[in-house]
Amino acid sequence: MSPLTVDTRPEGDSLEADLVTVAVPEDADLTALALPFGEEVNDRLRREAKAIAFKGSLGSTARVSGAGAMRWVALVGTGQGERDADWRRVGSAVVKLAGSVKARNAVVLGVTARDPARFLAEGAALAAWTFDTYRTPDPERGDDLHPGRLTVIGGDDVKAGVALASELVPAVLLARQVANEPPNVCTPTWLADKAREIATRHDLGCTILDEQDIHEKGLRLLEAVGRGSAEESRLIHLVWTPEGEVRHTIAFVGKGLTFDSGGYSLKPPNGQMNMHLDMGGAAAVLGAAEAIGRLRPAGVKVHFVVPAAENLVSGNAYKVMDIIEAYNGTRVEIHNTDAEGRLVLADAIAWIAEQGPDEIIDLATLTGSCVVALGNETAGLFTDHDALATGLLGAADAADEALWRLPLVDRMRKQIDSERADVKNIGSRWGGAITAAMFLQRFAGEVPWAHIDVAGPAMTDEPWEYIPRGGTGFGVLLLAEYVRRRATA
Repeated sequence: MSPLTVDTRPEGDSLEADLVTVAVPEDADLTALALPFGEEVNDRLRREAKAIAFKGSLGSTARVSGAGAMRWVALVGTGQGERDADWRRVGSAVVKLAGSVKARNAVVLGVTARDPARFLAEGAALAAWTFDTYRTPDPERGDDLHPGRLTVIGGDDVKAGVALASELVPAVLLARQVANEPPNVCTPTWLADKAREIATRHDLGCTILDEQDIHEKGLRLLEAVGRGSAEESRLIHLVWTPEGEVRHTIAFVGKGLTFDSGGYSLKPPNGQMNMHLDMGGAAAVLGAAEAIGRLRPAGVKVHFVVPAAENLVSGNAYKVMDIIEAYNGTRVEIHNTDAEGRLVLADAIAWIAEQGPDEIIDLATLTGSCVVALGNETAGLFTDHDALATGLLGAADAADEALWRLPLVDRMRKQIDSERADVKNIGSRWGGAITAAMFLQRFAGEVPWAHIDVAGPAMTDEPWEYIPRGGTGFGVLLLAEYVRRRATA
């Protein structure tokens, strides 16, 4: 689908557009509301709003046909204004309304501040995107049924908000595009090529370790997971280094399983559906690299690390009861080859920890247990560093990406004790998200570490508001916001 362009115009400019909308807070007095459409159209719009009991609730709309160059005019509810991020839902509502009336361009009035303008622009642009790369266009199906341009009327604050959105939205869309590519396209080597493109576009440092490098450096867990596939594994490492003083160094690590069959602990056929999305963490980290490359924050150096592999079955695949030595020397006993994500992450975390970051944050579609606990829209946060948790939760709230802290229960650690090696790669069924996090924790060493399990929100079967079916790009806005805040700390 063609991307939506969002721009701004100052107040007093022409309102000519297929659809012109006015943002209205909840319970506003519509009789006193100044509408710019002319007396006859204004009256019809107020009558329509009354007839359908329009109250300005978040994302609600009321519309009537316009006059002259304004084919349609509408009210869109902004709710009670409790959170600026709610304006994403306003933007989404405008795009969906424009699609329903086949408007090719739309205008929004009633936005006066930077953050509402930013979130409205984000919601509109994100709602307008679908993954249709391989689908033959069909006008009768309604393909490309959204406006090509959305204009927000306002002053300098509105312009600044839309400008920020224009840097962040392409990063989320990149993550969505990468995540949704089919597994015969998005292989570890293809993913590495995409990372190189990001690095070239934004002058980031770029190192790609191939299979020989992975073997020679002792990344044995990553090597083992990918051994069953004819597709070679890769370790991707991008770096943003600002000019001048570096006050903070952050490492983001994203699980990059471009397809996960489960290996010899084979998933059933239905369980393999959507396993091309098992690289949602990698997609978020590469999207964050795109965002940081665009924003170019001062004072913060950021590492972006993706261990990329396929987990398949072959005569060369790793097996249950194998004992494999990790990059940091830990010997891991394999009790389930479908618990492979934590293995590739473990090597990547230990590898980047040697390079001296102040903190390591990993993202992974790691466990179904986390989805059982928190549902499909909320990611789980695990860390034993309260300051790191506070920073991530604050960034998640500001970015409107739901994150909830879960415990690291020390007495559960015995579930991953091994009698034959240093640790097992899986515990019991109960509390699986916790034991998976505790497995990863041991590979960060003394570096403050946090794990974000995005198994729920990284993918969805049911689209909602500005979230599409498939890979969602969850995590990009959270990570970008976290870095932006660290840049000003």
